[in-house]
Amino acid sequence: MNKNKYMSKQNIIAAIKGISGMEHAQTKRNKCISGFIIACNCLAIFYMVYVVTASAGYTVLLGDDYTHGVRVGSFHVPFLQYVMASLQYMKEIYLDWQGTYFAMFLQALLSPINNFGLPQLRAVMMGNALLFFLSLFGVLWAAFGHICKEQKGYPIRLTVFTLVLFTILDSCVFTEIFFWYSGAVAYSIPLSLFLLSAMCFLIYNNECYSEKIKNILTICAAILLFLASGGSLAVSGTACYAVLLLTFGLYCVRRRFSVRNAVVLSAGIIGALINVAAPGNFSRHTQNSAGNSWRVIQSMKWAVKNVWREIGRLTRETMFGFMLLAMVLVGIYLSKQLWGIVKLYGLISVLALGTGYVTAFPVAFGYNGSEFPNRCYFVLDVGLALSLLNFAVFAGCCLERWFKLQERRRAWAVMAALLLAAYLLSPEKISDSAVAAMARSNRNGTYEEYYGKCVELYDYLDQCQEADVVVEVPAYIENFECFYLDEDAQGWVNVGMAQYYHKNSIRKKPE
Repeated sequence: MNKNKYMSKQNIIAAIKGISGMEHAQTKRNKCISGFIIACNCLAIFYMVYVVTASAGYTVLLGDDYTHGVRVGSFHVPFLQYVMASLQYMKEIYLDWQGTYFAMFLQALLSPINNFGLPQLRAVMMGNALLFFLSLFGVLWAAFGHICKEQKGYPIRLTVFTLVLFTILDSCVFTEIFFWYSGAVAYSIPLSLFLLSAMCFLIYNNECYSEKIKNILTICAAILLFLASGGSLAVSGTACYAVLLLTFGLYCVRRRFSVRNAVVLSAGIIGALINVAAPGNFSRHTQNSAGNSWRVIQSMKWAVKNVWREIGRLTRETMFGFMLLAMVLVGIYLSKQLWGIVKLYGLISVLALGTGYVTAFPVAFGYNGSEFPNRCYFVLDVGLALSLLNFAVFAGCCLERWFKLQERRRAWAVMAALLLAAYLLSPEKISDSAVAAMARSNRNGTYEEYYGKCVELYDYLDQCQEADVVVEVPAYIENFECFYLDEDAQGWVNVGMAQYYHKNSIRKKPE
């Protein structure tokens, strides 16, 4: 009898050890899988960031870079004197051209034309690219702080960032953002400041921080959102709408009014109103609209048309469809973390789908048509990527709630097969993406060679003794914002360059 008891104890101990060993092996296997996912994502993120940032270093001077610099009028003066000149320039533009108060201040303050030339241009443009990547990473990381709570969730955070970043870069509308100084200061930098503001907003709304830290972050969020609202109206409208949605969502979760959130939202709205109310907006709009000054309804139609057209282009020409399906799987994985707020999350996700229309309306109204510049499409595509990929996550949560897919291995196998099929049927492969094309141009010296030709052109214009100059413009290259001139010496770009280089006229050699 005692022997049997002894044997049963041994069996129980052996069973416990066996279970413990299996759990240890499972934990070790999970850690290995997590480490592999983290490593793959880090490599992909580093590759994309490196390619874009290094390529942005080959940006050349063109167009508005000269006309703005000449109009600022101060060249190589002491810093404080130059700050005052930048503020004066901001005031002049606000009164007679457009309300982008912060963008025009940056346009003058960071201008390489007025200060340190091409080395400064390289530093600004590479910094602009890094600022965008860091701000996008920051806002997504802060958002996961509300989802994962005490869990770190590094693999899923990095996976989502990789998918979002690739989707944005693959939209192929970044040349005026990463390769044009004037586009960067008016659109990209304010957009990055909005993302940083949203990051601060999400962090201070996380209960795990002290009151002192929350107060500091509130001030930072308000200032950053106010500055972002001083960029293009496409950026300021998008920023205010996004913060309004976040404020509404957090109010619904907590059922109490937040003074901090109201302060931040008010700062953004005040900045946007200052932007909209600029006298320059009205004079410019009247000049550009040929008498049709207030086509509000038509502008709404143009905005809707452009949003749907851009969604169609992204689906037909890029890997956007594949990314949406991948985010559905992310939603299935995150469903347990979002379970308690899934209805509210769904409401916010649906409302967020309006982001594209909010972005597109001021552009359609301002340009009085349905054709948008490349830089405006970038802001639109960032909004579409974030809102639609987020909605795909919500769709994944719903699928999990209805069909309990996480508990079925066969379901995961089917979804993996669908993901593979979506990649194989995608209209584009990774090797054909905009990032890969940019990497090839960087690696084979296309950007460097073009940059060298433009430097030679600038040196010639600076040193030649001719009063009326005819120059040969370097041939156009893909995935780059190229230098351009008109054959007409009276073209606005030509006039700005002629004034900067102290020539009577500059024009392009006829082809």
